[in-house]
Amino acid sequence: RRRHETRARASNDRSRAIAPVIASPVHMVRAKSGERAPLLPTGPSGAGAGGSEDVERGDDGSGDVERGDGAGKDMSSSSSSSSFGVGALAVASTVIWFATNISNNIALQDFHGDMLFDSVDVEPRLEAMTFVTLVQMVCGVVMAMVLKMFVPGGTDIVTLLKGGLSSAFIFALGTLHGFGSLATNMGFMFGSASFVQIIKLFEPWEMLTIDCVVKHWLGKPLQLSLGVVLSMAMIILSAVSLLVDKMNGGQLIGAVFAVSSGLMITSRIVFQKTFRLTEAKTGFAHSLDEYLLMTFNALLALFAAFLWQFTVSRTAANGVFVDIGDVIKLFRVELILFHPLYNLFSLLTLTFVASITHSLLNVSKRVIGLLITLAWFHEEVTPKILCSAGAAFIGGCWYTIEKRGAAAASIDSSCWRLAILERKPRKTSAPL
Repeated sequence: RRRHETRARASNDRSRAIAPVIASPVHMVRAKSGERAPLLPTGPSGAGAGGSEDVERGDDGSGDVERGDGAGKDMSSSSSSSSFGVGALAVASTVIWFATNISNNIALQDFHGDMLFDSVDVEPRLEAMTFVTLVQMVCGVVMAMVLKMFVPGGTDIVTLLKGGLSSAFIFALGTLHGFGSLATNMGFMFGSASFVQIIKLFEPWEMLTIDCVVKHWLGKPLQLSLGVVLSMAMIILSAVSLLVDKMNGGQLIGAVFAVSSGLMITSRIVFQKTFRLTEAKTGFAHSLDEYLLMTFNALLALFAAFLWQFTVSRTAANGVFVDIGDVIKLFRVELILFHPLYNLFSLLTLTFVASITHSLLNVSKRVIGLLITLAWFHEEVTPKILCSAGAAFIGGCWYTIEKRGAAAASIDSSCWRLAILERKPRKTSAPL
């Protein structure tokens, strides 16, 4: 019994000796620098004596501990410098995202002016913009494939596209992306860039409506609070105030296309968030995979639509297809490249910031784009427009914060968290 107690006491001493060495900064520094830091200290005599000696040396090793603290300071300074670098990249990505999106809007309005379409005829505009959107998708696919060669992670291109082609759901999402982009471009062919930006202010309402329908269909909580409803009403009223002075016959057709674009794009976003295209992972590589899948399938859908338009126009009586040569002559770098670029930099920004920040940036982009296009094309900027744009921005920020609060915390009975239209959970019988 005495021999057994001696061995147990020695084992306990050895365990107490190991723990400080593993948790010690000395161990971390030595392991980082390549030195051998023994996990089991040994001594010339028995295990108990050796263990006690090493514990005492570990406690008294003030020089090693100070070096560990210095290494910790170096690590904290390097982490702060890396955080600064990430912040700088996020700011640069956001600026490029805003700049390419606004430049694309300006290029579309310039293209509309250069094409000199007759009256408000839809067919030639639709044929021309189907070809333009098709080329934009080709550029997006090429850019995504080139980026995948340099961005580590993600799925192999061949495997990714094979899996996408075998899924009807992914093709449907790509079709929504392609025709949503086509409808956006068609909106610019009937209305000004500022007018389309005003219509885009209704997209949060469209997304909220579709999101609630999908959640109700799936039996999930709607997360719809009084604050969400009031902030959404503020955005809608601001957008309506901006639209009052801009509506006419041609603008009305443009509004129909812009609203259709918002419905298709927001539906794609809601379904993409609800049923992930790829594995539910974060990072730019996986976002790039989703963008490539959507853009490739959008390219296929638009190519089929382009062939159908060409066939119908050629077989119809006195049918004349739009002159593709004239369309290509009016191509600009901004018109072709900036559409995929702002989509890619939007995804890149989302990898640097939280989704709540990305939503706030999206609201800011719409308001800034509206004001810049008004100034670029020398349209009148009245105090009413400034007040309405500011109210839309405040409403968008309020809506985003309310949605985050409703999702992050349970909706309580306070004024702004008053749950409405919530379905009570069904009572289930206890299992036998």
